[in-house]
Amino acid sequence: MIKNLTYIFLFLLNCTFVFSQCDNYLYGDVNNDNSLDIIDIIIFVDVIFENQIIDLQLADLNFDLTTNIFDVIILIERILDDFPYALKINSINFDFHALEVTWEKTNDYGFSQYNLFYSNFIDNQSILLYSTQQVNDTTIVINDIVLNEQNFFWVSVVDFTGCELLGDQYIYELPFKTYELDNNGNILNTEFSSGDFRSAEDCSGCHYDHYNEWFSSMHSYQSRSPVFFSHKEEVKELYPATGERFCMQCHNPIAYLTGEETSIYSNPNDFQSSGLNQAIKDGITCDVCHTMTGISQSVFTEDNIAANAIYKMYPLGNIKFGPIENPEENDFHESYYLPTYESSQMCLPCHDLVVRGVEAEITFSEWARIPGFSMFDGVSCQECHMPLKENGYHNHKFVGVDMDLAIPPLENPLYEDVSNLLSTAAELRFSVWNDTIPDVFVPGEILNIPLTVESLTGHNLPSGATFNREAWIELVVKNNNQIIYSTGLIDNADMLNYSDENLLLFSSNIYDENNNPTNFVTELHSIENFTLGAYQERFKYYDILIPENIDNEIIVTARFLFRPFKPDLILGHHPEFINNLPIYEIDAILQTVTIE
Repeated sequence: MIKNLTYIFLFLLNCTFVFSQCDNYLYGDVNNDNSLDIIDIIIFVDVIFENQIIDLQLADLNFDLTTNIFDVIILIERILDDFPYALKINSINFDFHALEVTWEKTNDYGFSQYNLFYSNFIDNQSILLYSTQQVNDTTIVINDIVLNEQNFFWVSVVDFTGCELLGDQYIYELPFKTYELDNNGNILNTEFSSGDFRSAEDCSGCHYDHYNEWFSSMHSYQSRSPVFFSHKEEVKELYPATGERFCMQCHNPIAYLTGEETSIYSNPNDFQSSGLNQAIKDGITCDVCHTMTGISQSVFTEDNIAANAIYKMYPLGNIKFGPIENPEENDFHESYYLPTYESSQMCLPCHDLVVRGVEAEITFSEWARIPGFSMFDGVSCQECHMPLKENGYHNHKFVGVDMDLAIPPLENPLYEDVSNLLSTAAELRFSVWNDTIPDVFVPGEILNIPLTVESLTGHNLPSGATFNREAWIELVVKNNNQIIYSTGLIDNADMLNYSDENLLLFSSNIYDENNNPTNFVTELHSIENFTLGAYQERFKYYDILIPENIDNEIIVTARFLFRPFKPDLILGHHPEFINNLPIYEIDAILQTVTIE
């Protein structure tokens, strides 16, 4: 025995060991230095000659309740084996019921166990899905597992020493149908067909409230909107090869994905009376959202103004995706829970548009740029625009700032909802830091009025097509019901006095390649953005000369007002709707100043 140990020792002295190391070994690392090397072998030899006492569990590598030359041989083989070897996952298949994972087989003689781990970008927690001690068991089927849009899998190998090594990360996305576009945004080939999608009316039998809410929404109305169709026709005239597709990629995703011909319909009446699939005539219908299995991206459009929106959708007819955990079973379709239906990412790509590198309509990006907001579960788009109702379901009116201008505001089913939403969007204060309006004032002098506008909104004010929208401050100073001073004071359809240097305006201006103003986002080459940033403040001082011949008191009022379209845009397209253009009051404050 002594002779054998001597040979082994001399052999080891002449060897250079290169092998993988672990953070922790259960067996063999008798000096507890997280390494298996010649030092451990020397200690093993000392133990055999009874020169040293150690924990038997650490040194009994063949589990025969003793430490001898056989354990030394096993340790040497362990060191020379360069274990562990990282294994790759070969394939993953998932049919929304069962998950099948197949990985490489290890060749390591010291194999003890495979472990299959799972994580996702939602909770970033690693979960042990499966373990097996059978070396040939390299395929597992797991039933009734819920995956997210993007999923991460690893397989590890554990050897008899307790050493474990994770293999490469395998990224698995839920399945989605694909399509290919040419440089003009036209379909070259697509896996989608109009028959993949059901009409909203098909959903109304079980989801009556959802259907009615959706029908009153702009998601539905845009397919019946004269304003949209006239704008679409002008874009098509400017860009004959791409204009139609550019608009339809967001305003009618089903027509866009299927390559359905819609350019022949120049008005909503012809479109709605056509023989097109009803799901296409519905516009942004139920199946547009509830067949999404993955997160899309912002739309980036270059000079050719071609459609390039990316949708990850899997319309099978028999399965719908949504935000409800453990949904009730029904006879019409299967239901699958996806957490991102409650995240702002669901609103891509239709609410984030970059044209020629210029940020045109970037509501999502405005939200995402709030420091730490998206990272720490800040208020999502859905919380404001699809709030939960008492029955636990989301409101499907998708309330924003737009509504059907063909209907007088007070008769419009969305008017009250839009008004209520905007009333929470910002706050006015007659103060800037420590500066305030005095309680008493001497006439004939300059009255200084400090004003703060604070956004309470998770995106800019206004947002979206900011070049078509405008918000502003109306400031009025009165004495005995007579106006001493005003700025931003207009009637509903009046144009603002943009030359007024005291006008505090929140909007944007866009310019074409010749630096001329334009209302068409397709002609955008540069932008001046004067919108109010998310949760930011804007300050303004008004210096107003108060006449000497006044008495009693001065009343100062300020209102934060908003209208979804600038009047010239409506007058240029549909002047018959100009009197239906609403002005919303976001906030209003009043302060009285006594005349000394």
